[in-house]
Amino acid sequence: MSTGDLVETLWRLRLPDGGWSARTQGSEARPEITALVLGALARAGSSGDRVAAEVAGCTARFTRASDPAGRDATHVVTTVLRGLLRAAPRAPVLPELRETLVDGALDDERREHLRCWAYRLHPPYGPPSALHTAQAVVALDRAARVLGETAATRAARQDAVRWLLACPEERHDTCPDVTNLREEVRRPRTDDPARHEVLNVRHFTASWLVRALTTPGAREVALADGLQARWRERLDGAFATVWAGQTDGIWSWDRGDGTELRRPMWMTYQGLSAMRTHAVWMYQPDG
Repeated sequence: MSTGDLVETLWRLRLPDGGWSARTQGSEARPEITALVLGALARAGSSGDRVAAEVAGCTARFTRASDPAGRDATHVVTTVLRGLLRAAPRAPVLPELRETLVDGALDDERREHLRCWAYRLHPPYGPPSALHTAQAVVALDRAARVLGETAATRAARQDAVRWLLACPEERHDTCPDVTNLREEVRRPRTDDPARHEVLNVRHFTASWLVRALTTPGAREVALADGLQARWRERLDGAFATVWAGQTDGIWSWDRGDGTELRRPMWMTYQGLSAMRTHAVWMYQPDG
């Protein structure tokens, strides 16, 4: 299948009222899915006017009043931020989303009072999470390179990198920081607010850690703080976990949760992307 075929397939999956939803969701567009699709369409060179119209619909739906659950979920906010930075880098909502993300950081006394992220961006936050911290680092690093960044935003991003490097475990290929996670995004149904739409999201945690630790900003923090050895240790551990998850180049979801989704395409995509990113960062020509 060519890129053009994939682009046309994505447009055919667009909902009648605009936007996209996950296969397991209802018929209402959701901002995190829409932003992911729009980022892919923009990267593939889809019509700018067509993408812009969908961006406008996505941002109009993604407000605290219309989607409080989404605006409170670190995964959702970082996904929308990353997608829109690619699809609409001048969108007025981007600085607001970045500020929402930065304001939702936690102070973790167990790791030198460094800032990190949890599942939620408002109380009750939940426990500090390497997965959500890595997602925040990737989103903030991309935002810094598109929008620039303030001193406060830079400090939060750099703190998060230091938090990832401060894992106290001896082994970093089996530590809790690389454990795959599941989370639920629960939203009231617009047709029946007493009932909820539940999206089950599976996270390939180690692949996110590889992405976060190989951002240009993370490497800069490691060099500035003299933490190159620790950075390499954490990165090697995350990469080893990614590599261990595949058989013959196909990744499997192995959580023992009784679900039927065992060899999801998205997981193989993320595994291959992490391997490619790691290879690019580690390649050092002789001399």
